[in-house]
Amino acid sequence: MDDIDFQLLETILYEPQFGFYLLDLHLNRLTQSASYFSKHSDDKSSFSNCTTSEFQEFIKDKLQESVSQIGYDKAQRVRLTVDKQGIPTITITILPSSNSSLQEPLKITLDTQQTQSSDIFLYHKTTHRSIYNDARIRVGIESNKDLFDVLLYNERNEITECSIANIAVEYYDEERNIKFWKTPKIECGLLGGVMRSHLIDNEKIIPGVITLNEIKLAQQQGRKIKCFNSVRKEYDVILI
Repeated sequence: MDDIDFQLLETILYEPQFGFYLLDLHLNRLTQSASYFSKHSDDKSSFSNCTTSEFQEFIKDKLQESVSQIGYDKAQRVRLTVDKQGIPTITITILPSSNSSLQEPLKITLDTQQTQSSDIFLYHKTTHRSIYNDARIRVGIESNKDLFDVLLYNERNEITECSIANIAVEYYDEERNIKFWKTPKIECGLLGGVMRSHLIDNEKIIPGVITLNEIKLAQQQGRKIKCFNSVRKEYDVILI
């Protein structure tokens, strides 16, 4: 871990009507990751000043400053990175005025290699994204305009996440005659996304294990599959 050069990363949605979407969840995840890497690094000073509430307030001020330069009336995707010394870098992308959910399901496909759930970088959002980038290359996303994302799965053939979003599958409880959504649990080896946490907290999805066979069966039976992150929010997908 110490020989890998990386920064902590958060991608945050700014909406003119509502401000920064789920900002506290983003900042809590950032400081939790900083605390983890500070404790488990040979260099105990790494990210050591990024773990306090004062640091969160400092980041909030920097975010407000950056957004104000573009204009509070514009929807923006805010990319925040923080290096091991606690220095933030903020990059802004202006979004279309409407960020509503997409109507047509987007196409995703399975990776051709398993991930290893023991890889610590699966559990923290950082700029070290070779796992995700390599998966996208393997399935040819850049050369296939119809393909939106790649679905990863671990050494036990349990699905984990897509390269830019978490995922959930629709299930049916025959005893209670209700539908519910299940998302892969953290222990499968995945990033605890901010939108994922929000949906779990609001009892919209429940964590559990979803095997490759289960998601394939769900699609065959016409059950829905959706992905979500805190910028695009929720959107339907189909597995091809």
